[in-house]
Amino acid sequence: MSTARVIPFTNDSVETTSVMERYREAYQTAGRATDFAETVKLVGIFLAGLIFIAAVTVFQSSPAERSGFPVVSAWLIAGAVLIVLASHLWSMVFRIQGWMLEAAIDSAVNSSPLLSNAQRARVISWPNGTVSGQKSAA
Repeated sequence: MSTARVIPFTNDSVETTSVMERYREAYQTAGRATDFAETVKLVGIFLAGLIFIAAVTVFQSSPAERSGFPVVSAWLIAGAVLIVLASHLWSMVFRIQGWMLEAAIDSAVNSSPLLSNAQRARVISWPNGTVSGQKSAA
């Protein structure tokens, strides 16, 4: 029978704690980038809705719009569609930037010589950049 093996756990030194804090802040920044992407998309949809309501209002209030081809209403609706498409495009750009930042942080954590394997696993497994046991301010 062999003797039990004791695995020593390293205490978090000041250096590794500051490194882990820096990675946590970087993960929060990546999360903020993806949150901003969602905000861009929702604001674009809201603005397009306002423009669409303006188009309907112009169509209803102007007899010239109802009797012939509704030029102003058509331009407003086309503008609303363009705003939705542009906001969706920019939302995807910001979301991809956030994902790329998160992938770069994962790579940096994985190759960091200052962290042990257990610390790496703890840093990468933080949901939305929060330390286990802490709640985010958002």
